[in-house]
Amino acid sequence: MPVTVLAHLTVAEDQPVALAAYFKVTQPLLEAAGGRIIKRFRLTDPVVGQMPSQTVVIVEYPSRAAVAQVFDSPEYQAIIPIRDIAFPTYRISIVEE
Repeated sequence: MPVTVLAHLTVAEDQPVALAAYFKVTQPLLEAAGGRIIKRFRLTDPVVGQMPSQTVVIVEYPSRAAVAQVFDSPEYQAIIPIRDIAFPTYRISIVEE
């Protein structure tokens, strides 16, 4: 059963090397797991409360196992210090329908 994942991100625009390194690792992981980016949104005007992030990305995976394949992989685990430089805000959630 497909699984939808929401990524709430704030991108460190002043860290292009970290961003490139992160995507160099994660793009092949996403593809290998059968994941695909459905939509990206830039958040601009909070109506109530504070903005949780700068960007929301919706990603679809074929299963929960595919999500784990990406985030539990040794390659992903190794890139976490770079991720933390590239994204000051980085929250990933599975959407329940």
